[in-house]
Amino acid sequence: MAAKIRKAAATASVRRMYVDCRYGQLHLTTAFPPSGGFNELTAVLFLHAEGGTGTDFKACAAMLGADRSVYAPDLPGSGASDGPAGRMTVANLAAAIADLLDQLRLHEVDVIGCGRGAAVAFELAALRPGDIRRLVIADNQQPAVMPARPMLQLAGDAAALLQEPVAPQVARIREFLDR
Repeated sequence: MAAKIRKAAATASVRRMYVDCRYGQLHLTTAFPPSGGFNELTAVLFLHAEGGTGTDFKACAAMLGADRSVYAPDLPGSGASDGPAGRMTVANLAAAIADLLDQLRLHEVDVIGCGRGAAVAFELAALRPGDIRRLVIADNQQPAVMPARPMLQLAGDAAALLQEPVAPQVARIREFLDR
């Protein structure tokens, strides 16, 4: 028990990487356990709000990355990620994130979506139900059909969530994901 608490208190190094998808390259903010990934928990995928990037989750990634791989992409057309001209639909964004899962060979992830990222998370859960273990949503959006996944509603306002202290939010997320 004490080892688990120590492990959860540790932080991981946050890095950047690029992965190919149907729209070019996706830029990701990543964090990996110090063990190099051996015996780690389910990977976490963060999806940012409109106007955001994966780096919005840097502090969360450092904390959660102590015992699991964390991936926070800039959605296509955002931040340092390639994307087509014009605004993308949620379905197109979810398809690009499905490409990311394939490229990384991730067969089970926990998804945390904020704002528009919440809509992408719902779409991804519908598109790839076998790959999504749990959903954490920070927005007041609701999907047309609720996914058959355990879900935690963090906050009604994604912007307010990003302004709150990170440690209590990560503790709440960790408690939900570790169930």
